[in-house]
Amino acid sequence: MNIYTKFAVTLTLLLTFGKTTLAADINFSAKEAYPEGIAYLSKDDAFLVSSIRKGTIGKVTKSGKYQPFINDEKLISSLGLLLDEKRNNLWVVICDLGLSTHSSEATKTKLAAVAMYDATTGKRKAYYDLSNLIKGMHLANDLTMDSDGNVYVTDSFSPAIYKIDTKGNSTIFASSELFKGEGVNLNGITYHPDGYLLTIKYNSGELFRINIKNPKKISKIQLNETIKGGDGLILTSNNQLFVVQNQGNDSVIELISTDGWRKAEIKSKKKTSQSFPTTGIKVKNSIFVLNGRLDSLLDEKAQKVNNFSIQEFKQ
Repeated sequence: MNIYTKFAVTLTLLLTFGKTTLAADINFSAKEAYPEGIAYLSKDDAFLVSSIRKGTIGKVTKSGKYQPFINDEKLISSLGLLLDEKRNNLWVVICDLGLSTHSSEATKTKLAAVAMYDATTGKRKAYYDLSNLIKGMHLANDLTMDSDGNVYVTDSFSPAIYKIDTKGNSTIFASSELFKGEGVNLNGITYHPDGYLLTIKYNSGELFRINIKNPKKISKIQLNETIKGGDGLILTSNNQLFVVQNQGNDSVIELISTDGWRKAEIKSKKKTSQSFPTTGIKVKNSIFVLNGRLDSLLDEKAQKVNNFSIQEFKQ
């Protein structure tokens, strides 16, 4: 084989396999886990992922090794994760869409709950049942924490954002006709250090700004285009927000605002390497996005999968 032939073979290999290498994907296997939420554990340099199908919280190393971290009977389906490293707490959103191996008629579309675990041992420290705060169907979905340690939780089936304060009191923080709609409504949520929440409505692609001190002050953020299928939100700076989009689009969208999130514009859009990304997290100068492949879980006829990925996007 001469030097030119070797070069051609090498180039072919790079073109064939380069996408996976350059994307810096962390590929991992977890039998029918279908992860939806993600957190980063800096002391272990590893990720924590939830599971719609099993409920289990798993730990994924940078090399792609998955191992169960929390198995708890309360975890029917686990969705959004929030790691409070300051207090060493892991917060987990719990629901039942009827897709879990633990689903039951007693909890299907009726359960909205949050559990708090010791982030080192995995021992449950608290459990908050939010189901009776508002009548109707429930899909507790995502959560965020403000600078004082209060936690806010979206419900995709009921028009509410719940609040769990630092004393453990659970209330309806905000409710509005703007949150109503067909199918999945409010989804991703994040806290802005200037004192408000940002949340996205999955089915319509609308983004909302909610004042922390006056939760009746809800405004729709002006966008140059709606982001239907908008799921997780990752605030990386006061003026920069990344939206993880699925519903067939499978992209990470960068939004920029220069007026305190009264209006925003799409600056960039990048495709993910696998289907149905759900959310992500900022780690140093990168965004790590979880590709949960939920499309094959939601389709009853589809072959179920065991392989998932966490994809790195450089800022």
